Amino acid sequence: MKILFLAHRTPYPPNKGEKIRAFHFLSHLAISNEVTLVYWVDDPRDLSHTQFLSSVCRGPVLPVRLNRWGAMWRAFLALLSGRSFTEGFYGGSRFQRAVDKALRSGPFDAIFVFSSAVTGYAKHIPAKCKIVDFVDVDSDKWGQLAEASPFPVSWLYRREQKYLCRFEIAASRWASQSVFVSSAEAELFRKNGGVGSIGYLPNGTDLDLRRLPLGQLPFHAPESDRSVPLSGPKLIFVGTMDYYPNVDAVRYFAHDIFPLIRQEFPDANFEIVGRSPTKAVRSLSRLEGVRVVGEVAEVRSYLIQADISVAPMRIARGVQNKVLEAMALGLPVVATPLAIEGIEVRDEVEVLVATDCERFAHQVVRLLRDADFRKGMTKRARNKMNQCYNWDAIGAKLEQLLGSVPASDLPVSAVSQVSAGQSGA
Repeated sequence: MKILFLAHRTPYPPNKGEKIRAFHFLSHLAISNEVTLVYWVDDPRDLSHTQFLSSVCRGPVLPVRLNRWGAMWRAFLALLSGRSFTEGFYGGSRFQRAVDKALRSGPFDAIFVFSSAVTGYAKHIPAKCKIVDFVDVDSDKWGQLAEASPFPVSWLYRREQKYLCRFEIAASRWASQSVFVSSAEAELFRKNGGVGSIGYLPNGTDLDLRRLPLGQLPFHAPESDRSVPLSGPKLIFVGTMDYYPNVDAVRYFAHDIFPLIRQEFPDANFEIVGRSPTKAVRSLSRLEGVRVVGEVAEVRSYLIQADISVAPMRIARGVQNKVLEAMALGLPVVATPLAIEGIEVRDEVEVLVATDCERFAHQVVRLLRDADFRKGMTKRARNKMNQCYNWDAIGAKLEQLLGSVPASDLPVSAVSQVSAGQSGA
């Protein structure tokens, strides 16, 4: 099968949520299909990955540099013309020329669009199958940001929510399949007005690595920063640290939750790991016991040395990969309800959930004090990851959607779908 894969960002390296999903889908499709890849490059450093991506895909790989100032200008013009900011930002003639170049190699059997931001390029391309992986309902995320922002920023966010929602619904009208990361996202999209075949494919996680003694690690473990005492319990948050929901989460934890934990465990430490920490995030390092690590070469080397992964999200959409990865590594997780939305886990069984700062601190302290309970919960969590979040199984479901695997070769339940008139399970 000949597939055109369009992405709004370089689908490599798999070191953050959307890149993890995009890379695994791309690499799985490329195993048995000829894939042509066209994608925006919003970070110049990602151009170094072109050769590797070319080795993954059998077809051409066409990166398109995103000029941020030009994209902002297009976004401004989109606002004036009654379109969403997102449409303008990712709608450029250079990308269209790359798509046209790809089309000159002949017709495609299928088109896979990763993110609603680049759906406009696929609308008029003839193909038997067109799959749009929205991942999350992005328009709803803008609504959440509006709730947390003052006027007039909140007005701009509300406007983006309205116009992006209209854009998303329009894409669902011509897509063969609209795909989301969870049944909750798929159901929300249907309620917002999405039409046609609406389904979901969950994110997966790497189940090959458990938490091991430092001497047995398959990669170099980092040395501790001597300026911060790390002899006590270590709590960790992982994420891109210029992304507002993550910034809000670590500030909330550091200021409102962590001091309560240190009342019980005065030597507790809180590590913030992730690229591009903002000034507000970096300033947290002034707090006792807080260490802002920033970008690292191997996130898992920090996760496996931690005692608890915290996910105190107050703004979130879709599935939090930080939660999946921690559970797959055997690291206990304490999270807010938003952080586990869309993940098939149960409070008090595979994860601990807290709705306020006092309860969150209590759950962390509880795990630190009860080693047997912590061990049992992490074992159940890893079993759940193995059952429901295996990339190979998810890739097989994706191929079924594309029609490259006969439906008779997979169980009837292989594809979870929420069509118009149906509810997601």
